[in-house]
Amino acid sequence: MNNGILSKVKEFIGKTFREEGSSDSFYHNLTHTAEVAKVAEEIANAIGIEENEKEALLIAAWFHDIGHTKCCDGHEDIGIEMATKFLKENNYPDENIAKVLSLINATRMPRSPKNILEEIICDADLHHLGTNNFEVKGELFRNELEALNGCKIPEADWLKNNLKFFSQHKYFTDYAKQRFETQKNINYIKIEKKLKKVNNKMEEESKSGLEELKKEKKKNKEKDDEKIKDAGRSIETMFRNTVRTHVDFSSMADTKANIMISVNTLILTIVVTVMIRKLDANPHLIIPSAMLTLTSLVTLVYAILVTRPKITKGIFTEEDIKEKKVNLLFFGNFHKMSMDDFKWGMKEMMKDKEFLYDNMIMDFYYLGQVLGQKYQKLRICYTFFMYGLIISVLAFAIAFILYPGTDLGPLID
Repeated sequence: MNNGILSKVKEFIGKTFREEGSSDSFYHNLTHTAEVAKVAEEIANAIGIEENEKEALLIAAWFHDIGHTKCCDGHEDIGIEMATKFLKENNYPDENIAKVLSLINATRMPRSPKNILEEIICDADLHHLGTNNFEVKGELFRNELEALNGCKIPEADWLKNNLKFFSQHKYFTDYAKQRFETQKNINYIKIEKKLKKVNNKMEEESKSGLEELKKEKKKNKEKDDEKIKDAGRSIETMFRNTVRTHVDFSSMADTKANIMISVNTLILTIVVTVMIRKLDANPHLIIPSAMLTLTSLVTLVYAILVTRPKITKGIFTEEDIKEKKVNLLFFGNFHKMSMDDFKWGMKEMMKDKEFLYDNMIMDFYYLGQVLGQKYQKLRICYTFFMYGLIISVLAFAIAFILYPGTDLGPLID
């Protein structure tokens, strides 16, 4: 074995890691590389590998992770490129260079070595899985991954990945199996216990959080119930006040309409009983009398329309109740129903708060519709009466001016 080339390799690798290695390479660094080379030599000596082949093995061990100074993914390709350049510059035989490159390439994941040398370097690269300081090495690798990805790895996820990796990994050489397999199994059991402990802790925290969440939900529910009660009282007050307001407005509309009915009935009575008998002697009063009569008649019709009651069919079906299509708070929808059917419908409505509120809202709506129609007719009634009366009075005044000798005689014969 040419110790000269091996010394140059060690010097080159050490210098490269020191000058170009990242401070975040907590695991893939010069320390790990030296340990892999040491264990590779240990296994090779135990098996009895020839010196020439052992030299290629050790060179590959020193170069196998040098690519981490450039990048993480595809670092084997970079290591192969750097090894090729260095070895050729140092006139290393091409045949041996091919062996070195093949050994570096064998360290790719997943591992599938094709000869004893590849088996040795694979076992050496992951020998720490079967050592007492596995947890320390594992934490270094975890820190490196966290620094590389820029985020923390949860403890449970890390342990699960470790167990999966352990179950898929195997040592290839008999020496590595004897030397590391027992401790590897112990480490596997430790990871299992640790994961179980973490899961139990997470479960306890989850239960505790669930209990806290239940308490919080219960507390919020109590607050919501209180708000609903307060809102219910407010809603009931609103409904009460709104109904009272609608009824008052309806009464005012009916009162105004009754005034119009009384006034215009009196006017029509006077026109019919007094004025018509005087029209033969005073034909010039026909138009003013007709205008006054028309005004009173139209006004009277609109006033009566305001006060005229509107009755609906007064009956509902069981299907109407189930489909929530009927308003049981309006007498027009039930005045022809039997007491038993009406009581059943009311009870069904009271069981469903939403149905009850819908009925109250419908009642307000239709009351508003009726009030709107009443006041619209009432406005027409008062407007027509006002302008009609003014025009009629003016017509009478013009008639008297044009015919100053008009004599109506006594109002009552």
